[in-house]
Amino acid sequence: MDSVRKQTEDFFRNTAKNGLEIRQGQVEMADEVCTAFEKCLPLAVEAEVGIGKSFAYLVPAILKIAQDHKQIVIATSTIALQEQLNKDAYNVFKMLGVNIDIVVAKGMKNYICKRRLNGFVSRNKQDFTAQKLWNIVQNGSQDIAKINMKIPDRILEKITIRNFGNEYCNICESTMSCEYSAIRKQIAKGKNIVICNQNMLVSHLVNSERGRGIFAENCSVYIIDEAHNLESKFRDAFSVSYSRKDLINRLNGYSKMFSSEKLKFANRLTGSMCETIQKLYAELNRQIHQQQKAMDEGASAFFFKRTKEVLINANELYRKIERFEKFTEVPIHDVKQFIEEIISPDSDNIMWIKNDENIRLCICKKDISRDISRLLFGKCNVILTSATISCRQNGTPMEKYEYFLDDIHFPTRGIVSEPKKSPFDYESNTMLYVSQNMPIPKYDKKEEYREKSIAEIVQLLEITQGKTLILFTSKSDMEFVYRKLSNMNLPYKILIQSRCSSQAYQLKCFKNDVDSVILGTGTYWEGINIEDESLSQVIIYKLPFPYPDPIISCKMAETDDPLMEIAVPEMIIKLRQGIGRLIRSESDKGIVSILDPRLNSESKLRYKKAVFDAIPIKNKTEDSAVLSDFWSKISGG
Repeated sequence: MDSVRKQTEDFFRNTAKNGLEIRQGQVEMADEVCTAFEKCLPLAVEAEVGIGKSFAYLVPAILKIAQDHKQIVIATSTIALQEQLNKDAYNVFKMLGVNIDIVVAKGMKNYICKRRLNGFVSRNKQDFTAQKLWNIVQNGSQDIAKINMKIPDRILEKITIRNFGNEYCNICESTMSCEYSAIRKQIAKGKNIVICNQNMLVSHLVNSERGRGIFAENCSVYIIDEAHNLESKFRDAFSVSYSRKDLINRLNGYSKMFSSEKLKFANRLTGSMCETIQKLYAELNRQIHQQQKAMDEGASAFFFKRTKEVLINANELYRKIERFEKFTEVPIHDVKQFIEEIISPDSDNIMWIKNDENIRLCICKKDISRDISRLLFGKCNVILTSATISCRQNGTPMEKYEYFLDDIHFPTRGIVSEPKKSPFDYESNTMLYVSQNMPIPKYDKKEEYREKSIAEIVQLLEITQGKTLILFTSKSDMEFVYRKLSNMNLPYKILIQSRCSSQAYQLKCFKNDVDSVILGTGTYWEGINIEDESLSQVIIYKLPFPYPDPIISCKMAETDDPLMEIAVPEMIIKLRQGIGRLIRSESDKGIVSILDPRLNSESKLRYKKAVFDAIPIKNKTEDSAVLSDFWSKISGG
């Protein structure tokens, strides 16, 4: 049999016959993937939009599995890319004349749990939406994306899969008809291509050390696309966290282990511990509210402070746990160790408060890079790729990727490839506008910034007649602008990002209504792919600097130049992702407008050149009239 390299070269040599356009960067990347396979070395390669990076790794990967019959895992951070990769893989199958099983495994929260749904319906017999959903799920898919109805968030939180494989799964009557369970069984068979999210891959790596891995024993390759998100996924997995409810449930679980003679006193001790937990979390809630007054509402991670109130309650809880252990002779190691961390100021760990559905106190090692490296680069070939893993233009590939590589402690033996530049004609088809009319977005100038942004946005929307994605770093900013624009009787539909099941619907509306405007945050910076005229302008509301949260602050404390070594690289990666929403095909044209004036000619900020060097658009203006003339030229207006 011909080698994977030779067959890959033949495939790209015959791209015209396969109906594809040859792209030099794609061919180079495919060759580097082959080298990584041959030498069993990890590879890090940036491939900008238009390179066709999915084919560059899919072709050699598919040829490798056809040759070795070992499982290959492709992990991404967005469902949209998972679905696109599934289509691309089947196209490659046809061109290569092979047939390999593919498993598309979205995160468990994308599937409805029949047991939880049944319980919700039983408790809410008058809820028409729940009853309708039950009928649909009984006769069709449990995949939320395939259910043709809008499911309110209040219901989704109660019915999606949360902890697959727990004790409820083992006794669930719906196990045989559980769609997610069937996917996990298919994954375990091996000899297939698994297209999953990065959370599943990280979960597999962490749990493999405990003998509870997800993928097959014969898995040979991990390909990680959108790899710039990898460190945050690992940090989530390495973190231990407890909400107030978690701790109370944990302690109540211990108290149920005793005979009736001990149960009464055990319950009394548990009740006393729960009262102290309530006081502790009331203090954490107070800390959150205090910090929210001085920071953007978009933050979800807050600094944990060992205040007098925290220490009083934590020490009291610790003493009560010791008393419980002495009386019951049952150790509570996990909770006790967690309380010790709260009390101790000397630790290699970082603690913070997270506020999403519940207030959670979280703990994680300060430096997890070596743990990532140990788990990720142990047994399998690893291919890491993204459109945005470099933060600078000059230097060696190692220097360009330095921030990303340091975060995951990339092995020195690995292959670090020269970035593959986009083949798209940014010079002719794009222009960058930086506002000189806006104030610097400081916290004490927030309302002034918001009010002035409306006139600036309306002027920019007039240039392209809608057709615009506006990206925000703050949900409250997004909602403010949405309310203002929605009440101005503008000649374009104003849409706003929705959560969960309705998100795809909103994007479909935006694409179909060519002159519409959509506002988004979070995943919209990197998770959407809209080609053609519908998306002709991207407006960046503020430069996406990371929130000054505990993790970022911890990283910054370890460097000599926190701004340039941490904050700016984080911002540049996200900014490049946002700008990348504009040009998604060779025929796309448009403009990127940055309202944040920190990049205009008057500013003397030292990171300005680094930002302009890192983004692909070199035509720049601060004059809206020049921008309007450029748009007329490229749009034929």
